[in-house]
Amino acid sequence: MGERKVINKYYPHDFDPSKIPRRRRPKNGQIKVRMMLPMTLRCAACGEYLGRGTKFNARKEDAAGERYLGAIQVFRFYIRCPRCSAEIAFKTDPGNSDYAVESGATRSTEPWRGAADDGGAAAREGGGDAMAALEGRARAGRREMDADAALEEARSLSARRARVAPAQALESLHNRCRAADRREALRELEQVADEALVKSIRFRNAAGYLKRIDEEDDREDDEDFLAASLVRTVDAKVQNKKRRQGADQPVVIASKRRCTTAAAPAEGEAHDDDLAETSEGKASAGGALQALCCSYDDLSDDEEG
Repeated sequence: MGERKVINKYYPHDFDPSKIPRRRRPKNGQIKVRMMLPMTLRCAACGEYLGRGTKFNARKEDAAGERYLGAIQVFRFYIRCPRCSAEIAFKTDPGNSDYAVESGATRSTEPWRGAADDGGAAAREGGGDAMAALEGRARAGRREMDADAALEEARSLSARRARVAPAQALESLHNRCRAADRREALRELEQVADEALVKSIRFRNAAGYLKRIDEEDDREDDEDFLAASLVRTVDAKVQNKKRRQGADQPVVIASKRRCTTAAAPAEGEAHDDDLAETSEGKASAGGALQALCCSYDDLSDDEEG
């Protein structure tokens, strides 16, 4: 089994498929098949019973000149009795969905087959139920009415066609042909117009593509450029003004005062100390103002020089 299921097979380098011998079919058209007996038979020579389902190596052939409804093939089978080796022949019966014995044996009675057929007929008729039988007859009546309506419609159509003169039929056919030709011509014209439109359009990746710039677009671009330039100029002026103002302002150096702890003086001494501190503060303030004025004088002298 493993060799049958392989994916690839080895072919030697000197393999020649033309040397493979062809299989020849027998002249009588019979082929050997392995089959099971479809029915119970009794051999006519020795009286041996052959049960249904017994396996045989049979010879199968096409029954020459026999066709069911002119299309379905009828096959014939040949087997041999396992006791006396007498030949038994039977063939298919498509009309009854069964097999028919031809020679060498007789078919045994099969009572269950008749019972099954009777049961199937009873089930088709409604199984003895009056309501089911009535429904079946109603469905059959509707089917007959539909068939009659279809037949009547076919007859009326045939009568209408028979009343049409050959000249009228030819004229109608000619009109349909002309309408089809007109539709085809319109379709061709539309196709030609579409092709011309596509050729007239120049795409961006084309070799001779030229970009056209409108005056309105140029005007809008100039306005945008002027607006951006004006904004940058105003920002530059503001920055320069702030820079000049920062340069003109005096430089003030602030120093932290040291905090010292001392014993609280007496009431008279405290008053004297307050006066001294006030005078010292005024003197320091005057000194700071004098230094600031001197710095301004120095700056003015440098500018003049």
